[in-house]
Amino acid sequence: MKYRSEDIFTPQGILEEVEHNPNLDLLMNIFNIPRAFGVSGFGGNWNVGMHSVASAFIALYWAKFNKFDEAKTNKLAARALLHDLHEAVTGDILPMFKTKTSKARLKEIQKNIVTALNMKEEEDMEIDLKIVDLVAFYYEIRQVSPNILHPRKLKLAHTMAERQLAILVDYAKENKIKKSKIQQFLQFLNI
Repeated sequence: MKYRSEDIFTPQGILEEVEHNPNLDLLMNIFNIPRAFGVSGFGGNWNVGMHSVASAFIALYWAKFNKFDEAKTNKLAARALLHDLHEAVTGDILPMFKTKTSKARLKEIQKNIVTALNMKEEEDMEIDLKIVDLVAFYYEIRQVSPNILHPRKLKLAHTMAERQLAILVDYAKENKIKKSKIQQFLQFLNI
């Protein structure tokens, strides 16, 4: 038996039938999808919806920090809010398990859902959006409360935060954004 992504059941019906016309039940399902980093044992109660809302708020702060105009600010915040809508039907998948083929299909599902909402995924904001997404994940990790009576868990939580910060800084560096700017922004957010 061959499994196809089009056969995924969603709160609205089979993906193949609904990805071009999602209803509110499908979209709101992001609040039912736990964040994949929860497999570490530190997931707490974070879900994809919470991550998306945090990303949208952080996008507003990033825009303010960078003095973006109102149109760019609004576009970035909307894109951040919508950036993981595909996970309403696929779940949140750890990046290291995404193959080239699965990434392409996830991107296609995301594009279909966003297009159905009369939004565009323009390339000009990809770097800002990824910065926002990485900062949101860093914030999320920093909100985790491992039991302080277990020093190993606390040490692991710090290691996770340090690694996510390194990923954020490396991504920024690859895109010609200085580490000092990222550090200033995190201080601006008090993270």
